[in-house]
Amino acid sequence: MEKIIVTPLIGMGDTLMTTPALRLIKTKHPDWRITYSTISTSNYEILKSNPFIDDLQYYPLKAAGFFNGPLHIFNNFFGKYSISLTFYPSNRASYNLFALLTGAPRRIGHSYLHRNISQLSWLKNKTIREDPKKHCVEQNVALLSFLGISCDPDKMPKMDIFLTKEENEKGLEFRNALRSKTVIGVHAGTSTFKNQDKRRWPKERFCELIDRFPGSHFVLFGTKEEEGVNRFIQSNVAKRECVTLVVNKPLRETMAIIGTCDGFISNDSGLMHIAAAMKVPTLALLGPTNPAFIHPWKAPYFLARSGIECSPCFFYSPKPLTCIRNINYQCMTDITVDMVHKGLKELGLGGN
Repeated sequence: MEKIIVTPLIGMGDTLMTTPALRLIKTKHPDWRITYSTISTSNYEILKSNPFIDDLQYYPLKAAGFFNGPLHIFNNFFGKYSISLTFYPSNRASYNLFALLTGAPRRIGHSYLHRNISQLSWLKNKTIREDPKKHCVEQNVALLSFLGISCDPDKMPKMDIFLTKEENEKGLEFRNALRSKTVIGVHAGTSTFKNQDKRRWPKERFCELIDRFPGSHFVLFGTKEEEGVNRFIQSNVAKRECVTLVVNKPLRETMAIIGTCDGFISNDSGLMHIAAAMKVPTLALLGPTNPAFIHPWKAPYFLARSGIECSPCFFYSPKPLTCIRNINYQCMTDITVDMVHKGLKELGLGGN
């Protein structure tokens, strides 16, 4: 029996995209034990109740400090595991140090096309080169070849979210209270980490788009730091009563509400991946990031992209997002309302 420790990831979407690989491992080897370490409460909530994880742990490593973080890893994980799995994308020195400090004899992960040496990727001893043409889910499943596990590309598993009956009922209760035949979710924000707020479509465009769907109800999602954007949109549409904000809801209830939507419009964000995991038809607004890596997985989707020559330009490393041509993220501002409207119609969501 193998004992596996999964090193933590920061992003919700990145974490969700590891779940197909977990399903494959436990399906092939149900007796193997998988421990999954998380460093954010949101990722813990996403993975909670996942039957393919034997031991789900949370510890705020980022806030623990220079000495306490490594000490926690060493005290809790060292010598207990035969394998460490550092899933994609994890091109940061801290992830590779985590794997080393577990003392796992087999440290599995990727080697990267950018900043591979400086980010200590050589601390892993079983690596596969990242492939810029493959989705993050496929990159993760590729690592399983070191475990003797393969998967037909056409039979890749979906992403997993396991909500309780009560959580799903709360989502339906929210949806039913809107009394609308068509409900479309919107995530107009993104994380601000590493300049990722530059991946946002202009908030004024969301207003114009919503006004083209007078018969639909729009539900705006986001964190506290995104509430300003959502309030702006609600205040600047023709029919404010057709826009509802999801405020101060627990993440798992938020996921249940997303699952009741007829469609979802989103910048590149964790909520976009949650919508895809819930099988909601998803329109993704993409600029700097590579659509091959992060397009909505195993759900109906449409990619709204400007087609500008320098897009995509972002690669996975500690380096913050920057506009390489200094044209103020034209890859996002060149996405027109007409493009997005057309995409929603292709997803069967109508509008004027």
